[in-house]
Amino acid sequence: MKSSNKIKLANLTTWTMVITISFITIFFIGFIVTNTFDLNVFTSRASNFIFSFIGFSSVIVLCSAILNISLNISIIADSKKQELQINETSFVSKKFLLSTLAGVIIIVSFLFAGDYITRENEKNKLVSEANDIITRYKASIDKIPICLADTSKIGGIPEILKFLSNQKQEFASVALITTSTYNRQLTFLEINEFDNEENLKKPFYNYSFYKCQIQDCEYLKEYFTGKTKENYFWTQKNDYKFYFPFDNKGKKYILLFTKYERNGKIGSY
Repeated sequence: MKSSNKIKLANLTTWTMVITISFITIFFIGFIVTNTFDLNVFTSRASNFIFSFIGFSSVIVLCSAILNISLNISIIADSKKQELQINETSFVSKKFLLSTLAGVIIIVSFLFAGDYITRENEKNKLVSEANDIITRYKASIDKIPICLADTSKIGGIPEILKFLSNQKQEFASVALITTSTYNRQLTFLEINEFDNEENLKKPFYNYSFYKCQIQDCEYLKEYFTGKTKENYFWTQKNDYKFYFPFDNKGKKYILLFTKYERNGKIGSY
């Protein structure tokens, strides 16, 4: 092989390595950004594809590196490397640097945009399906305040919640949140489909206090103290919660619709 062809092929393998490594770097930046900011973008299928692509790219880099080393050794042996070296212009280097930077910006922007779109889609879907359940199974929901007012009937609530939870594939569960006081402090109590009837008869439903974070705790406080009547959607990481309040027959309570996602929707069917 002519030395000039060897140099051209060596340059080709060099650029192949640089470009491939740049792609791998961009994907790793995207991975780090996604995990750092808890962005919900990719499905498990899309994630598997990305890691497969990174693995394939690593093989390309390794093969290119081996070929590049072999070619450069051959060029040095020809003692013509200095004469035939093709110098890269600073313009090409700057252009490549700007292209890589633009690629990083595009990837990061895509991740944040994908996270926003995913969460909005999940919110709309969750709210729509929750409203459908509330409208479709109103007769069952209307029995809840009767059960809350009568200790002997409180055991019927988990059965109602189990029925509601099994109506939609989108929901992991439907729970009920009500309120009481503990040492003269407002506290929130949760009843779910797995609660035992005997436990619900004990004080504070067997101390089944509802654990909430600042945002949804503040909403619950405002609702049960009469400061708001609106429903509330809450999301963090891959968790989605929709609080739908009821004030029926003087008894306030909230149906909590929850959904938990391991991955986002971008790249899925």
